[in-house]
Amino acid sequence: MKKVTMAGLIIVLFIICAITSLLLGLVNEITEDRIAEITAENTRLAMQEVLQADSYDEVEYTGGDSQVTGVYKAGDAGYVVEVSVSGSQGMISMVVGVDTAGTVTGVSIVDMSETPGLGDKASEPEFRSQFVGTTGDAAVDKDGGTIAALTGATVTSRAVANGVNAAVAAAATIG
Repeated sequence: MKKVTMAGLIIVLFIICAITSLLLGLVNEITEDRIAEITAENTRLAMQEVLQADSYDEVEYTGGDSQVTGVYKAGDAGYVVEVSVSGSQGMISMVVGVDTAGTVTGVSIVDMSETPGLGDKASEPEFRSQFVGTTGDAAVDKDGGTIAALTGATVTSRAVANGVNAAVAAAATIG
């Protein structure tokens, strides 16, 4: 029977790790562009959902809110603001439509990793529609506001409200 040495085990482990890393890098290289295309398309559809316009032209946002990741002028209708807020299980990426009067016209969740059956209900129209008509004062009912928090997902509900408020504030600094 052949005796296995510590050096032999290390070499085998190194080879396995090198091959695995090479394969992961190759898969990333192959899928990176397609993932970026899908993300851009989802964002474009979300923009149309929250504020209808013929074009969405990116404008420079010079405010200091790090939650705001992009601002787009939506023709003469107002602005669409991309925000990324911290939820209970990770970041929630969303777009918020804000009309020229500073009123929320819609909210769309682009990406999130909240708890299935609880926090992920933030993407449902019944929850998101509560923000339509707010003007930067969105707060969940547990905090004295009018937004009915998702049962068992108050952190997620607060995060979405904070994102909506950040979007309205960002649009106000531009418009």
